Amino acid sequence: MTRRPFAARPARSRNPFAVRSASDSLAGGQRHAPEQPWFLRGPVSTPAQILAHGAAIPIRLLARERQPAVAEPELLHPGDRPPTAGRLLLLFDGGCGICLHSRDVIAVLDRRHRLAFDRIARHDGGLLSDVPEAERYGSWHAIHPDGTLEHGSVALASTVAALPGGRMLSWPLRRLPGAADAGYRWFARNRGWISRGSGLINHPERDPREQPSHPDHGATTNG
Repeated sequence: MTRRPFAARPARSRNPFAVRSASDSLAGGQRHAPEQPWFLRGPVSTPAQILAHGAAIPIRLLARERQPAVAEPELLHPGDRPPTAGRLLLLFDGGCGICLHSRDVIAVLDRRHRLAFDRIARHDGGLLSDVPEAERYGSWHAIHPDGTLEHGSVALASTVAALPGGRMLSWPLRRLPGAADAGYRWFARNRGWISRGSGLINHPERDPREQPSHPDHGATTNG
């Protein structure tokens, strides 16, 4: 028996947590097809989202504007040392609300100011030009002061290690790279329904044009 895909079912019109903002679109103002797993569908959907939205309130309160970490990204190439005064440079997806909220949380934890932050789109044709586009926007990237580039769970381990008390926490990420990578890839694949279910899909700085699928994507890159 072939199951009908969930995306084909009509959307619930009275869901108070449905995202109706145009910024939810990555390509022209249309809402994304639902991607939630079974436990966020049907009768349990609204109670589960109420709990998720409540738990995410402290994270949403951290939203803030941050200046770009690199002043002239168009001058940088793969292997170049980023001008971040010896700090680890983290590149995040500026079209992803939950990615921006994650950056806010990490920035608050970075009490020793060992990290710098910038958007992937600003380095699309520079530092990340050697990275395939499918991987470029589907992963977190870290550039060390010497120009070494890391992706995904490896970049996450370096990020955690730079935080106060983070060396101990980063140990299992480095010792169990297979498990760490599988967990990271699971989150990256499912960040759509996670961000919608928790209300973290939107952020004051989110720009859908920074997604490769947006028709105006080229206008946001390298500058």
